[in-house]
Amino acid sequence: MKILEIGNIDNPTSRVNIVVPENTHKFPHHFSLAQMLIYSPKTMKRIRSLIKGRQAYIVPGTAVSNDDIKISIMLQVPI
Repeated sequence: MKILEIGNIDNPTSRVNIVVPENTHKFPHHFSLAQMLIYSPKTMKRIRSLIKGRQAYIVPGTAVSNDDIKISIMLQVPI
């Protein structure tokens, strides 16, 4: 929020949405966030609704994984 405030963004709390995959406690601990998203249909639906009609892109971690590519295809957004 501080970065948005420094950038003179009006009402920064309305610009940020935190989305957490459902049932994260049921997934193995070695699953990445991308893997959890693939198996979380409610979360993917929520993300689709948040980005509908807007420009969006995926910012991967240190390297692009196959799971990042799958999510990109599922959401129809570039990486």
